Amino acid sequence: MLGQEFTFSRTPGLEVDPSARLGHHEKVRWSRSSLLLGLSLGVISTLTLQWAISEADASRGKGKGASAPLERQQFHDSLDVVLDRYVEPVDAPEVMSRGLKHMVAGLDPYSHYLTASERDLATKRQRQGADAGLVTALHGAGNQGGAELEVIAVHPRSPADKLGLTPGTRILAIRGRPCSTLLSNVEAQVQLSGAAGEIVGLTIERGSGPELLDVELAKPSAEAGVSAALIDAGGGRSVGHLAIHSFRAGTGEQVKRALAKLKSGAGGQGLAGVVLDLRGNPGGEVDEAVLVADLFIAAGVLTRTRGRGGVIMREELATQAGTDSETPLIVLQDRRSASAAELLAVALQDNRRAKVMGERSFGKGTVQEVIGIPDGSLLTLTVARYFSPDDRAIDGQGVTPDLVVEQADGRAAVEAAARELAR
Repeated sequence: MLGQEFTFSRTPGLEVDPSARLGHHEKVRWSRSSLLLGLSLGVISTLTLQWAISEADASRGKGKGASAPLERQQFHDSLDVVLDRYVEPVDAPEVMSRGLKHMVAGLDPYSHYLTASERDLATKRQRQGADAGLVTALHGAGNQGGAELEVIAVHPRSPADKLGLTPGTRILAIRGRPCSTLLSNVEAQVQLSGAAGEIVGLTIERGSGPELLDVELAKPSAEAGVSAALIDAGGGRSVGHLAIHSFRAGTGEQVKRALAKLKSGAGGQGLAGVVLDLRGNPGGEVDEAVLVADLFIAAGVLTRTRGRGGVIMREELATQAGTDSETPLIVLQDRRSASAAELLAVALQDNRRAKVMGERSFGKGTVQEVIGIPDGSLLTLTVARYFSPDDRAIDGQGVTPDLVVEQADGRAAVEAAARELAR
């Protein structure tokens, strides 16, 4: 590079003013000199960097060895260097908050950090109580290519349901903010909530390219989480189809009432069984899922949690009162059945109370602890994992069905489950 010859050619038909030639040659010499100066500085910088690395390696060699891990004090010292010596003044709280966000987001998809202002916004929108009716999952947060936000469930009769949004839809932007910049799924859920009647702009992709939608937020219906109907199984017999779309406060009581209604409507032959439909159920309140499991299991463990080192932190046990241990059950699930839905399915499966039918479930079985920080920020951290009554891991594994159904969506899967019960 240093010995390269520079050749300048005149463009045909272009006359150069002789009086301007000296200036032209001066500019050429100046540019060449600047290039040499720049290259020299680059060499000096490279040599300086090499020297710095050599010095650091030598220093490290005197200590704990080349493989010594970064220690807490070294981390703090490095942060102090950034705050004290970066070329521009550094906003320390902002840098530390951003660093903590990335640090926590890299642990798992369910841990996250909210600044004080983000926490205030989340609290405000939660109190307003309206949302789009979308449950999302954030994939690849913190990766160089950016995160992707996928719809994994749509609440029945919600604004999103009325617009025809379905699981599998990709959300590209919310309120004008690209979803590729999100670091946690909770950030997406905050943006998808607000006051009733508020309009939220979405950019989505359903396979035919980007599409702009305006969603009018609405408060969820208290009864939208559970639906029930009777299916004619032939010979005067009926099968109950009881769908739980999510687990919210009161879901356990709703399921109890729906089950009683199905039994009373079945007539003299009684119910041949119940299809407990958990397809697309993203979870929700674990206590409500435990209440539903307790309706069908008389004794034994319903679920347990294990913390660091496998230590049992909590076990939920069944109670005898009010248990229906007779009605045959099939749990219908798909790949989007998650969290509390998986706990219910595997509790019934491990206690030999129901067969599970459909696809392997999502595999979300973690416990998050919410920790307030003195500056008003909020840290949500995974502190334990759920295990089945037979001590099977759920997180990252999902619930394996007893009866596999290749296409678990649609009415055909419900009818297949009903036929299985009516045998």
